[in-house]
Parts: sequence; C-alpha cells; structure tokens
Amino acid sequence: MKTLSALLDDTKSLLAPLKVHAPETILLSRAVAAIKRDVQKVDVEQTKALQLRVADLIRNSQQTSLSSRDLKDSCRTFFHPPHAPALQSDLRETLCDQVQTLQKRSALFALLDAYLDGFETSDEAIRWLAERLSQITSSWPWRDTDTWPEKIANFDLLSPDLAPLRLADEMLTSTHDQRRILDRAGLDTDGRRQGGLGLAAFIAACQQVRLLKGGTAVQPQKRLMDWASLSSTSLAYPTAWPQFAGALFEPWSSREPSPSHRAVLLDRAMAFAGDPRITPQRWRPVEETAAGAYAIILRWLTQTSVRQFFDIVSETMTDRPDMWRERRAFWEEYLDANQIDAAWVAFGSDGARRADRAARKSGDGSLSKYGRLSSGSGRTSQHAALIMTFGDTTIVEWSHNGAWNVWTRGDQGHPPLFRHNGHARPDYDPSELMGAPTRGPHMSGWQTKLARIISNQTGRRP
Repeated sequence: MKTLSALLDDTKSLLAPLKVHAPETILLSRAVAAIKRDVQKVDVEQTKALQLRVADLIRNSQQTSLSSRDLKDSCRTFFHPPHAPALQSDLRETLCDQVQTLQKRSALFALLDAYLDGFETSDEAIRWLAERLSQITSSWPWRDTDTWPEKIANFDLLSPDLAPLRLADEMLTSTHDQRRILDRAGLDTDGRRQGGLGLAAFIAACQQVRLLKGGTAVQPQKRLMDWASLSSTSLAYPTAWPQFAGALFEPWSSREPSPSHRAVLLDRAMAFAGDPRITPQRWRPVEETAAGAYAIILRWLTQTSVRQFFDIVSETMTDRPDMWRERRAFWEEYLDANQIDAAWVAFGSDGARRADRAARKSGDGSLSKYGRLSSGSGRTSQHAALIMTFGDTTIVEWSHNGAWNVWTRGDQGHPPLFRHNGHARPDYDPSELMGAPTRGPHMSGWQTKLARIISNQTGRRP
C-alpha cells in the first residue's frame, strides 16, 4: 500500500481507481505543493523549548541579536503559552527592539499576525504591542508592493479601541464580498479570520445590530449571518453565541419580521443551538446574558405551535368549521396578548406528515418540531392536542370532539411539554393529555367558563 506522501507525489495513481474519466489534476497538484510548502515551514522545535532557549539567549548570553529564524519564530509565538514573551516585559521589549533595529520583514509580519490573532481590546499586552507596532511601522522601509500600510490606515488596526468598530462597520454596511474585506484587514486565512480581531469585530457588529429596531435590522442581520457562515461550522465564533442570538432577535422586541425573515432567523439560531424547548442547555448562556432575545424566540415558537395546531387540524376537520373557528379565535386572543407562556403540539401520524410537509414547503424548520401521539384511547391519526402553560396552570386543548383539560397548581399529573424523540416514535400516550381534574366539552358557553378558570387561577385575561 502506498503512503499518503507517495500518493500525493503520484496523482495518477491516486486517481487510477476512479471508474469515470479523471479530471484535470492541475488544482490537485497545486494543493499538494501547498501542503508541502506548509510542512517545510513547520518548526520541529517545540514552542516551549523555543521560548526557554530564546529567553536564555536574551538574558544570559553575550550575543547581541537573535538569528533571523529565532526572531521570526519568537514573534510568531509572541502570545503563545506556556512562556509567552508578551507577558514578560524584558523579553517583549528586546524582541520588538530587534525587529525595529534589524528591520527583518519576516519578523515584523509575524508580529503583526500575532497581534491580529491574539487581539483583545482590554488586554494590556495587546495595547502595549499596538503602541510599539505603531512606532515600528511609522518608520519602516516599506516596499511599493507592501499592503500593510494601507491595511493599518484603512482599519485603524493598531488602535485597539477603534479597529473592531471599523471592521464591524465595513462588514455590515459594505456591499463587497466579506472575505475580501477581511483580507484587506489582514485577516487573510480561515484561522486568522476566526482569531482575536475577527472575534472582537464580530462581537462589535452584534452589538450594533442589537440596537437596531424592526425593518432597519433586516439587511445588517443578513450581512451578520453571512459573516457567521464564513467557516465550515454553523457559527464561526461559538464564544459569541449570546451576542449573536441577541443580534438576531432583540431588534424584534416590539415589531414582527416578515414570515420569511423570521424563518431564516429561527433556522440560523437553531442550526447552532437547536430548539430551545428541546435543548435548553445550549440556550442557557443566551437566557442568562440576553434574556430579551431568549424571550422573543420562545414567544415566536409559542406562536408557531398554537397557529400550527389550528392550521393543521383545520385541513381535516371540515364537518364543523364553525366550531373550530370559535376555538381558534378564543386561544389566539390569549396568544396575541402574550398570555401563553409556552405551547407544544402533539400530532397523530396524519398531522405529523402535514407538519413536516409544511416545514419543507415554507423553509421554517420550527414547524417540524412537535410531539407525536400514539394511537388509542379513542384517538385517530388525525387527532392532535395543544399543550399550553399559563404560569402554574397547564391546559390541553384537543382537536375534533375532544374536551378541554385544565391542571391547576397542586394538581397531580400535569402533562410535560417539549417531548420530541426525533425518530418518528410516539412521545405521548393520549391518556396523558386527558382526564384532567377540571375539564369540559365545547358546548354553549364553554369560552366563558374556561376564561373564568384561567382568570381565577392565573389572573390573566386576553
């Protein structure tokens, strides 16, 4: 068996097993060459050993200057543990002095890259290095082809307070390709884009978007979501998840986005953290630091569940549409008044198929999140149940001729919300959602009776 190295050197052998005509190998050859160049650049010396050896040379040797390689590698690992030169005043002073005196281009570029990678506005070492780099670059013998002076000037790169804001503003407001913008700021590799300055700028952009209201947020949110997708993961900056969630939802605290934009916002958030009703632990940082955003997504998902229940059942419940309209009108009054804390639908198999079809057609993944009802207890595949909470009170509304059921504080057997196994297996037995201590049919006057119960137990009115 050939080794990977041998196969990379012999692309014809690599492609030989293919059953179809082999594509042109130029791009593959270039990729192989790039891999080899990167391998040759790797220093076999451990970072720890390098840092200890260079520190010894600076402190204990009569040698006046470091070799070009030691200087470059020390600048490259300026912020790297375990013995980061940036945190040792004598070492960082000496390294920067030698970069300035010897004018080694590779060392300066390594130091600039280290600054961008390790960037953090409030970090003392970063602020110190920014000041030194400003001194060094102001008198550097730049070549005509060097792009660093333009990058530094255009984005205030050596101003820790301004750089993230300048980059964030450009990423949100420009119509240019975002990768090219990041390239122009010196963030020209995937790793560097996700480094310190990239993260700080992304957080700054999130903070800007969070302050917008309603429709003014739509385009900036689209740019922010595109930025978050520049990596192969669902969120390029996982540590900025609470800020990202805030930027997606807080602008809609008093207004509603279009259904299509709302579906996009929900999809992007849940692609990273899942449905907050099913995976609440992933949303805990948002709940703790961006409570407004957390409340909004829960409100939207509650609205989705309630309206989905009535939409799906109305497709099959055609014998008494008048009765179904009455129930919908009653519960939507509470929904529109934000009196329902949470809601969850349990569908029989027919309703489940309809819900999945609606999710695919609309692009709203939240429609595919529901519980499944097993058969039995007189319920068919077309039956569905809507589980709602009002404070300590749980109410289950059934489709078709099913009764309404109320469990109040102190009652046993409150049915749980948000069961969803994701494998087309039943989540609820119908008996769990029936037989409450307080229940009744949808006969004349049922709205008045049920509204009185809700008011007495919770103080809530539509």
